[in-house]
Amino acid sequence: MPEAFPRGYTESLEERVRLLEGEVRELKDLLDEKDEKIDVLSRIHSHSSQPLQLPSPRRGSTTLSHGSVSESKEELQQAKDDLFRVQQSPFLLDGENTDSYFMGTSSGRAFIDAFKRKVQESGRAPDIDTDIFFNSDRNGSASPRMIMARPVVWTAPPRLASDQMINIFFQEWAPLFPVLHRPTFLSLYGEYVASSEEMEDEASVAQLNLVFGIAALSSNSQTTRDIESFESQWHAALDSVMMENSLVTLQCLILAMIHCIQKADYTRLLNYKGLAVGLSYRLGLHQSQKRFALGTLTCETRKKVFWSLYTLDCFSAALLGLPKHLKEEDVHCEYPVDADDEYVTDRGFQPTLPGESTKLSSALALFRASRILSKVLEQNYPASTSHEISFRDLAALSDELDAWSNTLASHLRMQFVQDKPSTGTISSRSPLLSRKQVIVLAHGNGSFLQAYYPNRATARGTEHELLLLSQQE
Repeated sequence: MPEAFPRGYTESLEERVRLLEGEVRELKDLLDEKDEKIDVLSRIHSHSSQPLQLPSPRRGSTTLSHGSVSESKEELQQAKDDLFRVQQSPFLLDGENTDSYFMGTSSGRAFIDAFKRKVQESGRAPDIDTDIFFNSDRNGSASPRMIMARPVVWTAPPRLASDQMINIFFQEWAPLFPVLHRPTFLSLYGEYVASSEEMEDEASVAQLNLVFGIAALSSNSQTTRDIESFESQWHAALDSVMMENSLVTLQCLILAMIHCIQKADYTRLLNYKGLAVGLSYRLGLHQSQKRFALGTLTCETRKKVFWSLYTLDCFSAALLGLPKHLKEEDVHCEYPVDADDEYVTDRGFQPTLPGESTKLSSALALFRASRILSKVLEQNYPASTSHEISFRDLAALSDELDAWSNTLASHLRMQFVQDKPSTGTISSRSPLLSRKQVIVLAHGNGSFLQAYYPNRATARGTEHELLLLSQQE
């Protein structure tokens, strides 16, 4: 029979085992905490040019010096300082003829209100009416019921006036939004001029009057009665073809979006954008166009229509403070080939003069800028109630915008002489592209201003002053 150990000896062993178990649990908790810190630091340094390589305590390094612990604490503090939180406004806005509606932070309304509060704190009365910038009725947009109640008079404008409006559209709007194929549209316009009464195709009538209306709003050369006539005609024509699954209908919807943005008619803008995005998905414009057996002209037109819609979706989302409709992960469409409409046919591309810049080059530059704006909206202005933004991510977006600007062709760059725009910019696209760059920069760096300025209200006001300046026509 084995000899039994003394009772006191076994109790001391049991106590020692319990102490060891407690120490093991404490060490395990420390290791878990250290692993978590290393994961955080690894995620932070993954955005830098020199990723941080830290060994896990569970994978080789069993001891940590006092210096490494101090460095880890410093890195954690830097990671904490790199992030700041942004919250959406908890208020709904009142509309005159609508229910209360939401407008997110990218619209700039919160910046204007914060700037006004800061002016009030300084003892001055701010002479700023926020609704002037954001009120959708400021241009006298008629309600849908009023337009439907008006009798539609199908009439064509005088030939001299219509020729002028066609030139305005293709000089000012088509180079940035190549929705229409110029030779095809001019052929349609020739038929319309020859006999407008015999034109029965509603989509063609809608296209023509949308072009007239957009050009009339841009030039201010037409009377209010003329603009209302164009609007009533394209409204009636578009309503009759709105449910058709065709590229022509999509072209009309995109032109209607441009018209609504001009008139600050945001209610109809959202309606037309929703229909346009849904129809774009339906027609497969978001897919890679190389997958489809299409002629060159049809393929290139589809690309131009899609990227025009994508650009309008991004900028209207920023304008209204609402999420984009097109999902970035769904976009697989290629950019159109850098060739003007006159050199694109069903059989292929016609030869062009070597070294000559194209009108489409400005649209391609704008399309690429829209991709950057899309990232800015998704990262800096998500739909969540509150979110964190990283200075490191903001710097990356700013660098991407700088890279876009540096790669612009010379004829697309805004040149300054003694802090003033140089001559020769009257027919150039560079002022418009510079304006779009300011819009993207204002949205992308707005959070930088808010964090770096000790007075965040002033920073927000500064950001939106840039944005409003860039949108002035």
